[in-house]
Amino acid sequence: MIQLKEIDKYIESRFQRVFILKGINLTINEGEFVTLMGPSGAGKSTLLNILGLLDEDYAGEYWFGDKNITKMRDRDRSALHKSEFGYIFQAYHLIDELTVYENIETPLLYRKVSSNERKSIIADLLDRFNMVAKKDLFPAQLSGGQQQLVGIARAIAGRPRILLADEPTGNLHSAQAQEIMEVFQELHKEGTTIIQATHARENADFGTRLIQMLDGKIDQDEVITHV
Repeated sequence: MIQLKEIDKYIESRFQRVFILKGINLTINEGEFVTLMGPSGAGKSTLLNILGLLDEDYAGEYWFGDKNITKMRDRDRSALHKSEFGYIFQAYHLIDELTVYENIETPLLYRKVSSNERKSIIADLLDRFNMVAKKDLFPAQLSGGQQQLVGIARAIAGRPRILLADEPTGNLHSAQAQEIMEVFQELHKEGTTIIQATHARENADFGTRLIQMLDGKIDQDEVITHV
């Protein structure tokens, strides 16, 4: 499904080239639940941004199925991103001028989902995350944890084939975090490919594969077995 070949990302400083990612070769198959772990600065978020088509400034090749992303036109890459990917950001990235309801609705509008179906999907998500009473509030009126829940609801509203999550439970208390990971597990069982970057080992245990990163490289790549 996704194949990265010899991906490098670096910053040119005056005296040397500083690598953020170095020699990344990675294949992710459809239906996997992959966790990227490693210390701060290991390159987890950078790799996630490249996988999610949010960062185009790198060397190497990115293949999505039989499409070479590195040779696609911007318009085609943007269309692929909107149709196939959902993204949960560590910093929420909600639209301040839109209500909770309207933020969740955004990816459904991109996908031209009918009005009745949009209402049904959003009602289900608001109920699932106990946000019905907050649907007409704006992001600034919500706590950090509530904003994160809205960001997660928005990311999964359009049922993307691939869900990318950068520290998805970082701003949530333990009960909310457990709830979110169980939602991810449900989506995975329904066929969604999930790639998350996290510091929390307990989050990794919900997945099927753990990739340990160190100094911009893949240090270990192991299958997680569930008893």
